[in-house]
Amino acid sequence: MKRRLTTSILLVTVLSVLLFALPLGIVIQRFIDEQATLRLERHAVLTSRQVPSDFATNPDPIELAATGDITYGVYDQAGHRVAGRGPSRADPLVAAALKNQIRQTEQGEARIAAIPIVDSEVVVGVVRASQPTIVADRTANRALELLGILALTVLAVGAVLARLVAGRLTRPVRQLRDHAVRLGDGDFAITATPTGVPELDDAADALAATAKRLEDLVQRERAFSADASHQLRTPLAALRTNIETELRFPRPASAVVLGEALEDIARLEATIDELLAFARTSNLHDVGTDLGHLLEGVRAHWNGPLAALGRPLVMTWPQDTVLVVGSESVLRQALDTLVDNAVSHGAGEVRIEARCTDESTTIAITDRGAGFPVASEDHAADPTHGFGLSLAGRLIAASRGRLVIARRGRHPIVEVVLRRVTGASR
Repeated sequence: MKRRLTTSILLVTVLSVLLFALPLGIVIQRFIDEQATLRLERHAVLTSRQVPSDFATNPDPIELAATGDITYGVYDQAGHRVAGRGPSRADPLVAAALKNQIRQTEQGEARIAAIPIVDSEVVVGVVRASQPTIVADRTANRALELLGILALTVLAVGAVLARLVAGRLTRPVRQLRDHAVRLGDGDFAITATPTGVPELDDAADALAATAKRLEDLVQRERAFSADASHQLRTPLAALRTNIETELRFPRPASAVVLGEALEDIARLEATIDELLAFARTSNLHDVGTDLGHLLEGVRAHWNGPLAALGRPLVMTWPQDTVLVVGSESVLRQALDTLVDNAVSHGAGEVRIEARCTDESTTIAITDRGAGFPVASEDHAADPTHGFGLSLAGRLIAASRGRLVIARRGRHPIVEVVLRRVTGASR
């Protein structure tokens, strides 16, 4: 591409130089010829003024001044050369001058001018001036040589500029190509570097944005595998336990058993749908969720399991209707994950308390357990709680909220901070 751009720019430069230099060369040639003719006429006029009007009858010889390579001849009224150099008899140019006409022309390799000698408005003779055309040709050749040198200089400068411009244009294109190759190889760390070329900068920005979206998508898809493994293991284990118990100790009402199994399967399907929705998009915060309805669902789901373990569940939240930003199913999944952690890794009473301000709602979950032994901001790095905190953090972040471990030690406190829908409480 660089070679093609360089060649194209150089061809345009050559064409421009030719279109400019050729007409200019012709104009210079004509200008020099015209100047040589005017100069010859001027010298001929000056010489005619030096010739006495009675030169034809005056016995004194005519003295003609020498002017470089210009030769002069003086002719009388009869057309005879009486002094100087030139044809012995008047040629057509001299004959026309005898009729009081100024004439100039080129004959062979000479430039000739004929100027009448006038005395009392009567033509008494003619001065014929002749100069070799090689004199003007040498001047024209020098000018054309200078023009050629200038043209070659312009072409050389154009070639250098063509390489620089082609390099400047192809460098960002090569960078885009390299970024595209890296993106195809799975490297999403693409940074758009400004080049000063708006179109290429827009393309680089678009490629970088695409790489970021692909990276987010791949990370969510990878996280889905871990999240699904963590979230599906518990309900599958419960479903297996219920079925095995029923096989060993069958109950008379099989419809009840099947109904419970269907409920477990429905929860599994809901969990899979929620995780898939989260894995496929990060924009899960475009709806509002009723805080009371959300927490009532959490209590209905966990009150029985905790009571069976002899652990009370205490929940408090404002009685006013409060809407928080986020999908109810996603927020429910996050809260269920945090409560499941409290049940699996904590001890004693599980308390859930919701506090509201004008702009946010904080849901605090605490238990009487030993807390989090690993003091790290990376929830996924906590071996005691597995993927639960990591999953809950991602689900809450997708709802434009924050997961905060307010207390890591004994009787830990995990807080979910959510934004409130403006003007939605009453």
